[in-house]
Amino acid sequence: MRRFLVPRTSIEKMNVKQPEVEVEETPPNVANQFNPNEIVRDPRCRKQIHEYAPDIQDQVRRAYILKGLTQPDLARFPRTQFGSIQEHFVKHGIRIIHGLNTPPGRAEHFGYEVFNKDGFQDWKHASKGFKDHIGSHDSKHNSCVKHYDDYNNKRQSVTSIFARATRKSEELYKIRLTCSLDCTRYLLAQGIAFRGHDESSTSLNKRNFREMVDWVKSNDEKVRDAFDCGPKNCTMTSGDIQKELATCCAHEVTKVIMEELGDRQFSVLIDESRDISVKEQMAVMLRFLNDKGKVMEQFIALHHVKYTTSEALKDALYGILDRHTLSISKIRGQGYDGASNMRGEFNGLQRKIIDENPYAFYVHCYAHRLQLVVVFVASSCSSIHDFFEYISLIVTTTSASCKRKDALKEAQHQDILNKLESGEISQGKGLHQSSSLARPGDTRWDSHYTTLIRLDQMWSSVLEVLSIVDEDGREPSQAAGGEL
Repeated sequence: MRRFLVPRTSIEKMNVKQPEVEVEETPPNVANQFNPNEIVRDPRCRKQIHEYAPDIQDQVRRAYILKGLTQPDLARFPRTQFGSIQEHFVKHGIRIIHGLNTPPGRAEHFGYEVFNKDGFQDWKHASKGFKDHIGSHDSKHNSCVKHYDDYNNKRQSVTSIFARATRKSEELYKIRLTCSLDCTRYLLAQGIAFRGHDESSTSLNKRNFREMVDWVKSNDEKVRDAFDCGPKNCTMTSGDIQKELATCCAHEVTKVIMEELGDRQFSVLIDESRDISVKEQMAVMLRFLNDKGKVMEQFIALHHVKYTTSEALKDALYGILDRHTLSISKIRGQGYDGASNMRGEFNGLQRKIIDENPYAFYVHCYAHRLQLVVVFVASSCSSIHDFFEYISLIVTTTSASCKRKDALKEAQHQDILNKLESGEISQGKGLHQSSSLARPGDTRWDSHYTTLIRLDQMWSSVLEVLSIVDEDGREPSQAAGGEL
């Protein structure tokens, strides 16, 4: 290779001493590129590999191999005179492709010229040349044969083995993920808790999620093998994975809601309350008309707020709407309860939103209004107030212990049988089901209605239990042994 010096022009302009950089020049008889379509299969006519640049010799070698084996296909081969006999090769001869990486001009690569260019004149010299060319087990020829076989048998290559292993691991991972996702979807749809205090492998009850996964494994051999053969750090059952799967399901549900909403106008419904961990949570719902003209109310977020001021609630609401790419200008209604921070005429949440969007009309929740009116009226009338006080006392007395509840249920059962025998009531599917008294709630007036209906249906049974309680209360000696 000839070397020459190249000056740096940028340094020359700065009048600084020019360092000399050595650059290698490719000999003129070496090709820097090749066209696979120009590859000639005949070893005598083709361009030798050593005539290409070193960085493309491997590509050329692969191109020759892809061309396949070569063999003269002549109707009649030329004859050579050996004494008084003329001999010639036949079509069922020898095909050679190995030795493509054998450089010329070295004695240890015996047979290069004769195999690749000149050929043999007689079989006696050819048979001897074959043996000399093959050589020992570690010869260049056997090495080329091994490389050629490895190239053709791609399934045995390291890349192929890794690819197969990767595909198999991906299939097992997909099975584990699908199993965990199906269990997550079922638990979410049923509103069932996922985790428990002990989810270890030795636990007798690993709670709902892990127990469900184990149940699927016990009934599906394919799933069981996917969990047993997979890595222990990728079982898709950890607490973090459960949270991520639940979050992904929530995102998909929200995505469907947003697609149904589209670019329509909507109203926001907001309420706040404390959860079981004593955190203040703000629930946000959207109310809109779908394509069929049906009013839809969809829950989209439950946001933890540190402060319940109108400004903090406004920032939280705007953050939720921005997250779902919903514009404030699309709001056409606001529905809250009667708390001052929500309905305040000057500084409430509804006023702050109206200041930015005058079309977002505020409507006090009608259910909450009705609740407040009914409670106020009931409290104002002494007879009604006393009536519901007695109702609460009766329910509490008949449900104060398990024994009283069992007695009430037994009395109700016997009362239904007596009425069926007398023909007072008729049989039917779904009729005369076993029930219990419902306690009235302070903030839900409809619970009072349910309590009155149950009490009317079970009045005779309630009277029987109350009479038992009265009798036991008059006999302290029996009560010491276990009163109702």
